[in-house]
Amino acid sequence: MSAAKRGKERLAELEREVRGKGVQLAYEKLHFAGLHLKSGLCWFKGRYYLFVDRLKPVGDRVDLLEQALEDLATLPDPSLGPPEAFTPGVNEAAQAGEANDDGESEASTEKADA
Repeated sequence: MSAAKRGKERLAELEREVRGKGVQLAYEKLHFAGLHLKSGLCWFKGRYYLFVDRLKPVGDRVDLLEQALEDLATLPDPSLGPPEAFTPGVNEAAQAGEANDDGESEASTEKADA
């Protein structure tokens, strides 16, 4: 069996697995009108979507789907509501480590405690 055929079979297998997890898979042309959008997983209206640049080689698409499956294993089930990582504003301070519950920076809180 040729490498190209094995790659296409692997891609089809990964597509079935991604769709089986409830993800809407879309192959799109992501380069148009001077815009260059990235392929990837996103959350929209209560559902995960995986956008894949249809002009990418099969090997790159396989890599992207494998990475998306790894990411999905760490994200909450969509039926439980939006994951915090995709909710604008909710997780920004925690990710930056800049604010505590009172809105103060951690550095100023530590100085006050000293």
